[in-house]
Amino acid sequence: MRRPRTAAGTERADVADGSPRVWAALVEQQVRLLSTVARLHAGRATDVHDARVAARRLRSLLATYRPLLDERRSRRLGRRLREFARALNEVREADVRRDMLLALAKLEPALADEEAGRLRSMLRRSCAESRRSLRREIASKDWASSVEALGDERALAALRLRQDAGLREVLELVDRPWRDAEERLARPPRGADELHRLRLVLKRCRYALESVSSLQPVQAEQVLARLRSAQDRLGEHRDAVQARKWVRENEERLGRPLARRMDRMLRRREKTLGSEAVERAARVLPAYAAWRRAAFGFRK
Repeated sequence: MRRPRTAAGTERADVADGSPRVWAALVEQQVRLLSTVARLHAGRATDVHDARVAARRLRSLLATYRPLLDERRSRRLGRRLREFARALNEVREADVRRDMLLALAKLEPALADEEAGRLRSMLRRSCAESRRSLRREIASKDWASSVEALGDERALAALRLRQDAGLREVLELVDRPWRDAEERLARPPRGADELHRLRLVLKRCRYALESVSSLQPVQAEQVLARLRSAQDRLGEHRDAVQARKWVRENEERLGRPLARRMDRMLRRREKTLGSEAVERAARVLPAYAAWRRAAFGFRK
């Protein structure tokens, strides 16, 4: 397609070629979110995970492209998505904690049968309680109202996406979370809090890039593969941190000897996962720089 020209006669990008991409990305995540809602009553781990991811992706896109949207309405929709995802957190955390601690327990030869049984019982009870809580939430009027609002096709239309955004402007918005990632990776992150913040930033980087990945799909997939690899380790590190917190909070019920052994194993796991996460995260930025070079022509 012939590019329109400015008054001076120089070429410029089509002013409307960015907005449709943003709209398509928003609609895709809303559809994904709605497709998972009907299955949540069963409380299956995969359905809970899919719903949380869809809500997180849509919320992240709202943050990335907020300069193109009605700010007040985009923030309000973002809050609804955050509340929706929080309602699912307990189930997801209970499932991950159960799987992690039972796997670690199998590696502990000194663990007595009575201790292993107590641990299994407490973890399974925690999972069951989290699902009962989720079913109560799903049955509430507030939940029904929230889901209806999130699924309403007017919810996205109300965001009033600007129709004149070009690719250059969209790509500049995609770059913003990556600049945050560069700052956080300027030196290796240390400690659970810094690693957690890096994890959140890389998620936003990933979701932003996915919305424009078709511009240079081969290079984009290289970046996304490295992002997924780093996120896996960062997520596992966060899960270990949360599991260790649960162990400490339940030391009396678990019994001090068992709690201390689990705490030591989790501490070692945290250290290993943290180191691997930093190594993998360091490989992300060079890949993104290559993608930016490949997509340079779309920024003119």
